[in-house]
Amino acid sequence: MTDLWEDSLDGIYPTVDIETGEVTYPEATARLDERDDSTFEVLETLAEQDRLHREFQEKQYICPHCETKGMQYTSACPSCDSPETIRTERYRHVECGYEGIHDQFVDDDGVVCPKCEMVLESHDYLKSETANFCQNCDTIFETAKHRLLCRDCRLIAQPTRATERILYQYHLTDQGAKWIEEQLTARQLVAETLQNRTLRTEIDTTVTNGSGEEVPVHVFGQDELLNDHVVAAVHERPDEGDITNLLAIAVDVDAHAMVVTTSGTVVGEDIDQLITDDQVTILQLTKDDTLQREYEIISDPTARNSIIARIANIFEPQTG
Repeated sequence: MTDLWEDSLDGIYPTVDIETGEVTYPEATARLDERDDSTFEVLETLAEQDRLHREFQEKQYICPHCETKGMQYTSACPSCDSPETIRTERYRHVECGYEGIHDQFVDDDGVVCPKCEMVLESHDYLKSETANFCQNCDTIFETAKHRLLCRDCRLIAQPTRATERILYQYHLTDQGAKWIEEQLTARQLVAETLQNRTLRTEIDTTVTNGSGEEVPVHVFGQDELLNDHVVAAVHERPDEGDITNLLAIAVDVDAHAMVVTTSGTVVGEDIDQLITDDQVTILQLTKDDTLQREYEIISDPTARNSIIARIANIFEPQTG
């Protein structure tokens, strides 16, 4: 989202593997964490939130037999269903009514009707029209059937039998640009707040949890001399899960947890219980790009009115 906002990435486009038909979004995948949902699910979620605009690029068909992606269009004979057909000319000998393709009127003597054996000076003496010829069953027909061919199991199927998948390209919307600007502004303000407290800060970094895994955090501030650490997360509308996850990371790295809401609301019925031990500070990003200790707790994400919660004290340094 940041790269789209900064124009270092002009869009997110699907890539289809020619051999396997697999669809990937490499530009997006390279920017996601392994703990995230699948790339497609992340892109679709952002599109549903109107942060990304999706635009039709192409349609992909999935084989109903082996589920191979990227079935190929082919025409087929209406008589035997074989794709071994070619577009050609159908000739008709007016005198006897025989119909056939070009090669059927040709023998060693020149142009000869295979039915009445009349010798003709050229094909110009025959009436002709565009047609299709099946090289599998020798049927001449006017219109071919529409079929899909699986590149793996070679199944020839009607298009209605295959699973359709629409492939989109994604671009940043105005709402998405506003959202990412708010997120980045909040992270920068958190970093500046911690720097003012003489903590060395990093934005969009990782810390090592109790299991030895590197986990991503939005902002990490530390003062090793005073053993003072803060981990911060920025969310549009954080919920109990977001706060609980951050608290778990904070415990592992012996840090205070800070959550910033860019919408001014926090979702959950048990928020008060999570913040009673002064282990987490919740702040709001205001419209004039400042942080304040006032936010709104709501139990329903669609609700508008609820009690205003105020935090009496900002976090205290951890000196343990």
